[in-house]
Amino acid sequence: MADAQSILLTSVANDVLILTVTIPTIDADHAIDLKVQFARALESAPANVRAVRLEVSEVLAMSSRGFETLLHLHTSCRDRGIPLTLSKLTPIFHKLLERMGFLRLFTVDA
Repeated sequence: MADAQSILLTSVANDVLILTVTIPTIDADHAIDLKVQFARALESAPANVRAVRLEVSEVLAMSSRGFETLLHLHTSCRDRGIPLTLSKLTPIFHKLLERMGFLRLFTVDA
């Protein structure tokens, strides 16, 4: 794995940790980077954070490792009692998540 470039931008609004994915394709290497960067963002989040919003407006495709990572992100938040919402889905990515059965796991913002 190459040096992990930032593929996840982090910000906080009120009590929501906003994580924005910055790449269109999450391949196996990017999935690993995403998992690491997500964990770091959760660990360094302010104590008042009560929810996580994962903005995926750039994402068009995802490898099987990417889907595995998405499940891990869901589990990490669930285990901490923090709701995880997917936001700004492209129609293509929304359809992909629907076909894979992932929409049952996540709250999706319009």
